[in-house]
Amino acid sequence: MGVTEPVTNPHRRGKSVNKLWIALYPHFLVWLRRLARVTHTVYHQVVPKVILVLCVLVAVPSDGAQTYDREAVLDRLLAGKLFNFVNWEFDAALAKVGHELVLSQLGLSDTDEVALVRAYMRRVSNFQQLEGQINRVYADPAVKDAATATAELRAQRDQLRAELNARQNLVEAIVQEQIESVLRDEGFAVGGQVIPPLRFRFTELPDVLIISRRDKIERIDQRELTTGLTVDQFDQIERGVDKRLDVSSLVTPIGGLGAYPTMLPETSSLVYTIETAAHEWTHNYLFFAPVGLNYADDPTSRVINETTAVIVENEIGRRVLQRYYPDLVRVEPTQDDQAKPTPTAPKNEPPPFDFNKEMRETRLRADELLAAGKIEEAEAYMEARRAVFVKNGYFVRKLNQAYFAFHGAYNATPGGAPAAGRDPIGPAVQALRQHSASVGDFLRKIATVRTLEDVQRLAGS
Repeated sequence: MGVTEPVTNPHRRGKSVNKLWIALYPHFLVWLRRLARVTHTVYHQVVPKVILVLCVLVAVPSDGAQTYDREAVLDRLLAGKLFNFVNWEFDAALAKVGHELVLSQLGLSDTDEVALVRAYMRRVSNFQQLEGQINRVYADPAVKDAATATAELRAQRDQLRAELNARQNLVEAIVQEQIESVLRDEGFAVGGQVIPPLRFRFTELPDVLIISRRDKIERIDQRELTTGLTVDQFDQIERGVDKRLDVSSLVTPIGGLGAYPTMLPETSSLVYTIETAAHEWTHNYLFFAPVGLNYADDPTSRVINETTAVIVENEIGRRVLQRYYPDLVRVEPTQDDQAKPTPTAPKNEPPPFDFNKEMRETRLRADELLAAGKIEEAEAYMEARRAVFVKNGYFVRKLNQAYFAFHGAYNATPGGAPAAGRDPIGPAVQALRQHSASVGDFLRKIATVRTLEDVQRLAGS
């Protein structure tokens, strides 16, 4: 068995850090974060609720206070449908600690690591293609014995699954280190170790129930749901929540989740994996910051947090690709490209459907109707517009206040995200990035802000 030459790449500093420290520090951080979250919740949510309940108990029967408490209602409506984070965290932590006490990637060169990651992504793609072939056979009414017809395909699929499971921890560790190498350059390391350590796990993601006010597009709650729910169950949950709480709700898939380690979907897209891992790490970095502690309760903090994460994912992700996977870097349009006239539709043919333009117009009109107190009219308008999107090939299962409250929070698009309408928060965060020396400098500034005014002040606007 050959011996690989010791690695001297300066971007890989920190691999020699004590193994036990690397393994146990992230999980110590988890408990520290949870303690902060509990303290914050008790002070800002539990204590006021206890006082409110005590006051209400004086005037109403004992079950009256709980009837109108949103948290209690949601707990009852979603009983048995919530994602089990305790079990997931235990399994993920066990896998991470087990691997990091061994650090099997030590001794591999950058070239070897890149090759391993690329091979893993090819296996994921092959696995997904086999799954699709098998599903099509089982859906074909002409196939009488689908089990026999797919026997060889299923054997290939199961072999690939075993290979993916055997390599998952190693590939995750390699990609984590590659992203950390750029974060280290941005000054986020102490003694060579990025703080907080970037850790993620490929896993099946929960869907999320988003709850908005009806009279205003504003997210007021969210719950992570167990995996495997069907679209008819989504609809049942939404109808029950809307009727009981007089709110607007939406069950929607997500691209990642900032647990610890963060949750990423298994995908064959390396670009998506790197960018999403950087995005979710940003949420972890901001966890103790005001916009992190107030994420659940304050819409402004949430938009600042999410918009910042998108900006960081774009910049850090691009630099990781440039360093390790340059062939995957997207080519940015030049000024000459942007100056070229947009092709027009031939005469007598309607212009192509512009999703972003149409969605922005929908959000603006919905905001106007809601501001005028025309809730039912706004909801009817959004449903009519949903039909337009579906007709033009965009499957939007539900278009309501909750849809805009969720998608409008990711407001990092120049000029504003289509679902964000005239929201000023995203443009202010973008302006702050433009006035910051680096993405690291920008993120450290965001960690100090509490309000939109703070962002505007730091951006000089």
